Amino acid sequence: MTLLVWSHPYSAYGQKTAVALYELGLPFELKLVDGSPEAMEGFMAVSPFAKMPALVDTAADRTIIESSIVIEYLDRLAGGRRLIPDDPEAALEARFMDRILDTYVGGNMNRIIFNRLGRAGTPNETAMAQDAEQLETAWDMLEARLADGRVWGAGDAFTLADCAAAPILTYARRLVPFGDRPRLRAWHARLMARPSFLRALEDAAPFGDLMPAPLAED
Repeated sequence: MTLLVWSHPYSAYGQKTAVALYELGLPFELKLVDGSPEAMEGFMAVSPFAKMPALVDTAADRTIIESSIVIEYLDRLAGGRRLIPDDPEAALEARFMDRILDTYVGGNMNRIIFNRLGRAGTPNETAMAQDAEQLETAWDMLEARLADGRVWGAGDAFTLADCAAAPILTYARRLVPFGDRPRLRAWHARLMARPSFLRALEDAAPFGDLMPAPLAED
């Protein structure tokens, strides 16, 4: 089995997939998407929307995009029931938390970043303020969701939800701090200590700090 992952180690969604790969113990080869013409040609051939990551399973002659679907596929390759719980209710909660993190945290985070970098022209301060408010709403929702005493994002087991949360929370809190939300802070601290995420951060370290925001101080 040869797994090729087209991504960049600094990408939040690339790190999400890397965490899953390390959790499952699946070997893979990184195909670095560094913006060069050669890399982009290969990347666009497997990911027409230019979204990272893209997974190519050469043994199965199969290409999969969208990080959540990639992780479901990887979980199946590893025997299943590890990152996607066997219990239907637990699996639903893992997928729900994953969607909240990708859509309402990652989506708003990325819009703020693109604005700060000027990729859509002159930065729109009003739009960035609205996106920041949405992140505050997401923090409140996550804090409330964690009130049942769960250890990880969807319960007592590390799942898809935590693969998504580790990089996205780490980046997004630099834009909008967690504030007085102790359960969210504690969950993030556990994620920061998870060996699989530490490996993903080590992979990204050689590329420096590409985030257009100061380090979180809260």
